[in-house]
Amino acid sequence: LSPSETQNRFNRVFQQFIQVFSQPEHPLVIFLDDLHWADLSSLKLIDLIVTQPGSQYLLLLGAYRDNEVSATHPLIRTLDQIQQSGVTLNNIVLQPLASTHVNQMVADTLRTDEVKAKSFASLLFKKTQGNPFFLTQLLKSLYQDNLLSFDFEQGSWQWNLDVLEEIDITENVVELMVNQIQKLSQKTQNVLKLAACIGDKFTLDVLAIVNEKSQPNTAKDLWDALQAELIVPLSNSYKIPLVIDSEINSVEQDSILSTMSKSQINYRFLHDRVQQAAYSLIPESQRKEMHLKIGQLLLQNTSIEEQRENIFALVNQLNYGTDLLAAESEQYQLAKLNLLAGQKAKAAAAYDSALRYIIVGLNLLAANSWQKQYDLTLSLYESAAETAYLNGDFEQMEQWATVVLQQAKTAIDTMKVYEVKIQACMAQVKQIEAVKIGLQALKLLGVQLPETPSVSDIQQTLAQTEANLMGKRTEDLLDLPLMTNPEKLVAIRMLTSMGSPSYQAAPNLFPLVICEQVNLSIQYGNSPFSAYGYVCYGVILNGILQDIESAYKFGKLALYLVERFNALELKTSVFFVAGACTLHGKVHVKETLSLLWDGYQSGLENGNFEYGGYAAVQRCHHSFFAGQELAKLEPEMAAISGSLARLKQENALSWNQVVQQSVLNLVGASKTPCSLQGEAYKEESLSLLEAANDRTGLNYLYVSKLILCYLFKDYQQALQNSVKAECYLDGVKAFLVVPIFYFYDSLTRLALYSTVSITQQECFLNRVADSQEKMQMWADHAPMNFQHKYTLVEAEKARVLGHYWQAMDLYDRAIAGAKEQGFIQEEALANELAAVFYLSQGREKVAQTYLTEAYYGYLRWGANAKVNDLEDRYPSLLAQTIRREANLQPLRTTNSVSTEGSSALDLATVMKASQALSGEIVLGELLTKLMRIVLENAGAEKGCLLLEKTGQLLIEASGTVGATEITVLQSIPLQAEAANRSPLLLPISVINYVARTEVALVLSHATSEEIFA
Repeated sequence: LSPSETQNRFNRVFQQFIQVFSQPEHPLVIFLDDLHWADLSSLKLIDLIVTQPGSQYLLLLGAYRDNEVSATHPLIRTLDQIQQSGVTLNNIVLQPLASTHVNQMVADTLRTDEVKAKSFASLLFKKTQGNPFFLTQLLKSLYQDNLLSFDFEQGSWQWNLDVLEEIDITENVVELMVNQIQKLSQKTQNVLKLAACIGDKFTLDVLAIVNEKSQPNTAKDLWDALQAELIVPLSNSYKIPLVIDSEINSVEQDSILSTMSKSQINYRFLHDRVQQAAYSLIPESQRKEMHLKIGQLLLQNTSIEEQRENIFALVNQLNYGTDLLAAESEQYQLAKLNLLAGQKAKAAAAYDSALRYIIVGLNLLAANSWQKQYDLTLSLYESAAETAYLNGDFEQMEQWATVVLQQAKTAIDTMKVYEVKIQACMAQVKQIEAVKIGLQALKLLGVQLPETPSVSDIQQTLAQTEANLMGKRTEDLLDLPLMTNPEKLVAIRMLTSMGSPSYQAAPNLFPLVICEQVNLSIQYGNSPFSAYGYVCYGVILNGILQDIESAYKFGKLALYLVERFNALELKTSVFFVAGACTLHGKVHVKETLSLLWDGYQSGLENGNFEYGGYAAVQRCHHSFFAGQELAKLEPEMAAISGSLARLKQENALSWNQVVQQSVLNLVGASKTPCSLQGEAYKEESLSLLEAANDRTGLNYLYVSKLILCYLFKDYQQALQNSVKAECYLDGVKAFLVVPIFYFYDSLTRLALYSTVSITQQECFLNRVADSQEKMQMWADHAPMNFQHKYTLVEAEKARVLGHYWQAMDLYDRAIAGAKEQGFIQEEALANELAAVFYLSQGREKVAQTYLTEAYYGYLRWGANAKVNDLEDRYPSLLAQTIRREANLQPLRTTNSVSTEGSSALDLATVMKASQALSGEIVLGELLTKLMRIVLENAGAEKGCLLLEKTGQLLIEASGTVGATEITVLQSIPLQAEAANRSPLLLPISVINYVARTEVALVLSHATSEEIFA
């Protein structure tokens, strides 16, 4: 995996790991100390964990010193971001211990009463100001100095307050710890100074290297500090080196130690103030030299692999002494080490730290480094430009990129910064500029593409590629040799960088870019980037050449190639293009959802946020067009919008928000359902799409308005939006939205047919015929997606032409087809259009049947605004249905009217029921407990449990509130109970209704409900 892929995968896996333990039945609490020292990547991980959906069962407690962080500290910025995301954030300021608390602590420690300890405690409080660590260390210091002693005869602790008040007790905890350290032997003080330079935690092997002694001898030097509890061992293995014979030589000592100890021996300072005290013992004038010496000793005594593993610790030591390096070779060596550190930090998404290391490396370069150390200098400047881009510092990125373009010896050496420049343009929504940069880079590689291709350029390119593919099956392309030509490898990679900007902003250039990739692969062999070329060639086959079968095969070819190369870098983009452009022409649109979701997940893991965002958006759009219930789809789209906003993917975010607002309009969250003006999107953003020439986003916007205007019968406005959407079809080549556009465009023109002139009617019919020719082609290849759409348009065409018997049959076929394939919104639409048709024929009873089906279809879809629209337009035809819904309302409510009962059921009843399930293995006893729980929760006077066996309902348990016993295991048939007029008096009609419809039912006034009365 690439560095960013590794970091993003780690983040994702860690989030999922945390979620395993953060569940309603077992919430998780995590405590993190010393957050003021947390690096940026750790803070970002914390942000990701607490802001992810489903983190409500995680409680994260963090501690930091507010006096060590400023308003611009990364921690404070992270906390602000977390709070802005809507996460509940509580600040608890830990105050010092009050004098009464100190008195209690001293009395408890010295096993005496608070009255006797009060004066002593007051003195300690004055010196420590209630700092708990300072207090405990001061007590230890007084004991070591015999100012606090235990009287064995009296069996109590003794102190002389007068003496204590006269001596000079420091009021600074660091000074106190310095005094404690200075009481130790000189060897121990020296080794503590070295340990303090390493960090708050350190290992014996590293400390031994910088101490220039064997590990056992270094462990003995530390012994006094261990006894004084200034150093804490992190495992019991610290005892091993203390028992090794000091008479044998150091090499044998370390050999014995490595045999006896299976892991490193680790220590930490008792407190950061102890480390600070030890470090303060080093004269400031000697600190740089000491750090440099430590770094050089580590460099000399560790392998290359160990240096890479511990690169941060090594470079941090050496960077202290950059001013002391005189030899140019040492400066270049340290520059190289800083490059490695920067690359490792970048891989961990610690971009701020990465940039600091890179800058140190750049500052170590000599003026003539481009001549004397070309490869190192090039790598440092490339990394500097990329890291500046990742930090969002586009101006600095441009400066460093310019240096590379001026100094690079070959065109290939400039390609990395060209890629970075394109990425920066895409991040800033400058697609056209990105296209120009890509063309310039390709020209340097000998690939000449026109900036504004003509129609003949496109035709010639397509013909050339078709000729190159002549006689080759997609299976043959899979077996092409590997591409080895360095220039062609760089070229095909650069062409991949051009794919997204050319598709979005230069649609005439897109075929040339993709065909060039395919031609390179045919001529020079496959590379991982060939997969992107093949899948995008599928877009051309589908969207331009109308070869759906071949498009599907090229999509599958690209997927196979990603798997064969294990091309994780390309997985996201290939999965997106295949799922969005090449598969829906052959398989049910619902079958693309898993591939698009995998593309999104891959993007999150490998850092390809751009294409990952596109995949997530397309999955939402496909779900919408496939008829997913809107009540389920809307929160999913809201979650995706939140994710895209956090990832700063503004393009994909705006696309998703357009359709998300359409969904909100349909569920009834907007007063003007035909206007995209609401919580998710506002049409004022149209100017941003136009300024960026975002043809994809513009098409989405106008198609969404076309659909809404048609559904709510504003046909003139629908036609206007259709005309505008057609202008941007080149931005959605091969997307599912293309057939959707032609479907609603045809329906809109047929709806307006009777209102326009005869000349325009003929134009409308010709346009519908052309669109239906396309729809028939799509239906021939994927009838599950398009046949019912074609049939419904044919029904509407038959209606306007007066072919009424044909229209009747076509409406029914369209309804049946949509229902069979699960397109509930188009089933409802076909029913509505059939109802309108029958109304026009004066057949109200037949129309009422179809209209009722449409009503319930839109209700199942969750389009409450459309349901309301039907109620307003056809109040008399839907009167009975509306009354029934007012009483039953099993599906229509989008939010619970009363949450108290459901909450009680969730928390109380489910807990009791699960306890009953776990505590009973006798069925009769279990049923008794469950019935009592249900009666109690429902507040019912009477209750029955009915189970279905062999096709009939049997009463298995019954009881009443007043009775002491529950009757169980009766197995009485329901019909027999009804015939016998049992005292249970069960509502047979209600039970039959629920059994038949499988809908939960609550009746406020059952006797007044006409279907049950």
